[in-house]
Amino acid sequence: MAIDLVKYLSAGEGTPKLWIDFNAYTKKLLLSEGENPWANPASYMSFYGQAHGLVNADVVVMDIWDLFHHWMLEDEEAIPSMAGKKRITVAAKAMLEAYAPRELLAEVLTAISNNYGGSVPIVLVMPSPRSLLIKANKAANGVDVEPEEAHIDTASMYVADYLRYFSEVDLSGVLLQEDPDSMPGSAEELSWYQPIYNVAKHYRWSVGMHLPFSNDGFNVPEDVNFSIVPADCSVADNSDGKDISKPLWEAKDTVSAAGNGFNYLTIPEDTTPELVLDTLSSLRA
Repeated sequence: MAIDLVKYLSAGEGTPKLWIDFNAYTKKLLLSEGENPWANPASYMSFYGQAHGLVNADVVVMDIWDLFHHWMLEDEEAIPSMAGKKRITVAAKAMLEAYAPRELLAEVLTAISNNYGGSVPIVLVMPSPRSLLIKANKAANGVDVEPEEAHIDTASMYVADYLRYFSEVDLSGVLLQEDPDSMPGSAEELSWYQPIYNVAKHYRWSVGMHLPFSNDGFNVPEDVNFSIVPADCSVADNSDGKDISKPLWEAKDTVSAAGNGFNYLTIPEDTTPELVLDTLSSLRA
């Protein structure tokens, strides 16, 4: 049975849980330049087991966009299957429906569940429907698009169908990530992702939003179970997760406790292992 993600993240007992994005850092450390960890389930499990162990992460995270990124690089049929159509939603739809990356992720998730299920929550992380539309069109057609409500609503349905495919795995949640360059204009626009919230509720997954505010923000809809915002954001005190990456690595500030929530951090890819270990040790002290 999957772990309740929200309860797990809030049970800090004085030391907040650490949600760590270590993908870029560990790929630089463990893989040769250009090496694809997603070549097959065995290669990804080998990479992820080492990577997770290096930082002793409190959450097991599967980065769906990283999978698609490597799929588009390695599969010569990937980009042609997505490209050339005028409708904004076509590229993302083709990506989500592609058999090879979907089956690969399903096999990896089954293995991950066997290795970590019951001890650490397993979370799928992916671009929000808005961000996915922009990224997919850029990758497929080399163009920048500005999705409207109808496009985002359609993409949300595609994502919801995609997530249903993994309903048999012991997932604890889904995290949708907004891009700093294409942030929604209001909390109301987050309600356009309703199909995803409905699927998450049906399968008892927690659903979260990673919102990279610069100076301001807004409250998330009731259907969103948790949010992650920068620690210096105006709504940080009302958010479950505080992204401490900027004060931690750039300003070298002392990071305050996350209260009843959790701390989120991204490890820059060029950080030295010694600094990473010392920093994580300090945060857990």
